[in-house]
Amino acid sequence: MQLRLFAFILLCCFVKFAKSESYPEVVFDNSLVKGSYARSIVNYSGDSWVENVQRNLLVSDTLFFTPGNALSLKYISSENGDWDVMIKYSRQKFHYRVSNNDILSLKIFVGSEGTKPEHLPSISIQQGLNQSISVPLGDYIEDFNNSSWMSVKIPVKEFAGLDSDNIISGIVLRQHHSSAVTNQLFLDQIEFLPSQYPETPLTSNAVLTKAQAYGNHVDLLWQVPLTPSIRYVKIYRSEDNKDFKAVGIRPTYMLRCLDFVPILDKKYYYKIAWVDYNYRESPFSEVLEVEPKKLSEDHLLDLIQLANVNYFVDNYDINSGMYMPFRMKDKAPVSVRETGGAMLSMLIGVEKGFVSKPLFLSRVKRIVDFLGKAQNNKGFYPAYFDGRKGLPIYLDDQPRYDIQATTSLMEALLIIRQYLTTDSEDENNLRANITKLWERLDWRGVTLPSDPLVLRSAIDMVDQYFTYDPLVGINGGMNAYMLAIASTKSSLAPEAFANAIQYKFERPKRRSTIRNMQVTAGDNIADSVQSMMDQEAQFSTVSGKDSIYKVLATHDTLMYGIQLPFGNYTTSLLDMYRPFNTINPSISKVANYDLKDVLQRYTQVAKRRDNEIGVGTSNSDIWGFYQVRDSIGTYRINPAISVSSIFLDEVRGKRSLHALYNQFGEYLFTEYGFRAWLDIRTDDVSDEYIATNQASLAIQLENSRTGLIWKLYQAIPEIKSAEQRIFKK
Repeated sequence: MQLRLFAFILLCCFVKFAKSESYPEVVFDNSLVKGSYARSIVNYSGDSWVENVQRNLLVSDTLFFTPGNALSLKYISSENGDWDVMIKYSRQKFHYRVSNNDILSLKIFVGSEGTKPEHLPSISIQQGLNQSISVPLGDYIEDFNNSSWMSVKIPVKEFAGLDSDNIISGIVLRQHHSSAVTNQLFLDQIEFLPSQYPETPLTSNAVLTKAQAYGNHVDLLWQVPLTPSIRYVKIYRSEDNKDFKAVGIRPTYMLRCLDFVPILDKKYYYKIAWVDYNYRESPFSEVLEVEPKKLSEDHLLDLIQLANVNYFVDNYDINSGMYMPFRMKDKAPVSVRETGGAMLSMLIGVEKGFVSKPLFLSRVKRIVDFLGKAQNNKGFYPAYFDGRKGLPIYLDDQPRYDIQATTSLMEALLIIRQYLTTDSEDENNLRANITKLWERLDWRGVTLPSDPLVLRSAIDMVDQYFTYDPLVGINGGMNAYMLAIASTKSSLAPEAFANAIQYKFERPKRRSTIRNMQVTAGDNIADSVQSMMDQEAQFSTVSGKDSIYKVLATHDTLMYGIQLPFGNYTTSLLDMYRPFNTINPSISKVANYDLKDVLQRYTQVAKRRDNEIGVGTSNSDIWGFYQVRDSIGTYRINPAISVSSIFLDEVRGKRSLHALYNQFGEYLFTEYGFRAWLDIRTDDVSDEYIATNQASLAIQLENSRTGLIWKLYQAIPEIKSAEQRIFKK
């Protein structure tokens, strides 16, 4: 019964104060963590001063306009000094562009006596390295006071110097006039709104349809009418059914959330209200009562998986059905590589009852129909398409057909073909169309001209002499070799798989594939987009006329007391884990290597290294650091690295999961699973998700529990034949 109830969490949000997942035009609504706001940068000079912690603004969780917090700006403006503060645009809303018809809106509370309108700072809009002129906030406040929240609305056209084609990276507050007093402002709901928005009065009661407790979390479900003036849902909680406090807001496209409560076996009471664009509230809903009880470990694992599955349920392009990594006004970018992980995650959701099978089939059919008409070469696709137009998108301005991206997609489709077993017309047609896509792949046509056993990583669309590095190593390239050997139309010899592991290729000269990045936003690059760029940057390219040398990849190295057969690794462990989303490591014995043992060795080294580094934690179960390329070389924890290791070591993986969830789950884990990273030293957390992380967790948790994806993959007739020829008994 309890397990069945978990299907209801499909669209939940999961943070302690039900913090809002804001609309794209919102610059700031709530800080994900307490203390200070890491997405702010404070600068001051001379006799001026701004209160800060490590150059970040402080967060107020007692005084705010929308729950659960606001920014505190405390400053001294001196004639012999200056100050400025940048509030960065959220990385998750990477592609927002303002219009001259917009208004910049924010809420201000003056918390200091003696502060006058002329003492308020001026404000400007930042776009990468470009900054608009600065306009005084005080000029746009009609009823200035020191006792209530005030609205500031500035037409965007007032900010001279803006480029309407450029995305915004934040807003900048700066010293305007000097004053003899210390001023303090509280800032909330910084957002861009249309100059005209719906203002129909909200006269009907809100509708809260369900409140169900799961451990320390309460799942709330509501209904939202098609009233255009409703912008948010505001959530209230009480412990006595009398004194209700606002604990969160949600946008109307979210139909539920999960609220954290601190005490089990205690009654809580909930009600909600609709909120319009002017933050006026509707009459309250009826009150619902819950009494949270302890959650079992199995149900906790279900919840973790469900949240990761939900990420792919929500983030897709309606035209193509494919995974959408980010949103743009003029196009709908979809990722071929990450759609594979999305489909496997949703299949798991169907099997566990989180996703309806008709919804899943509809999504897969849309994807297959799109791919049947999409541009390809020898059956292989570009890494990204515009889902609306069906045209390729090149994030790095380099037109190519991506072998690994196509592999990720195709192996997911083959697993789905194996999963669909009914004799219905819809499933028969879908299986047949998947087979057509599979059989048109020409694997022999994408090998190196000099070596028919080695696959290229990509095919250039323009320059036939432009050659990409081969696919070699223990990484996602292994999946391509498995499909190439399994092919019934253009198969490679079985020894190609072992060759790809044991050998690597070197060239005398190299240059990066990243020629001319078209998508930039200063230092505000979305984590998911940065991850894509990192993956693309792994390919090195040279002229087709350059020499290429095949050398042994083996390099016995002793690190942290463990012998490593292929030397030190320089990429994320997730790259080594990736092949085993589908290939069962327990049967992966090839040449002189037991690949499961190899993986375990590298995982142990990573854990020992990370424990030794520490980076702010003494808990040995928290590991999975990766180094971000910034000026200070910050180390951040990627939760997916340690938790995904559950498929190799169940005890170690579960210990990491519990440590991260119990210590940092309040703000690290949400309705879409674990966020991209956590920085313990700076108490900062990403507001972004990386599709490869979410898929890895959903898939490897299921493989460790039931082996579902491994079993389906091994049962595919073509794969079964290939594995029998590749792996030793």
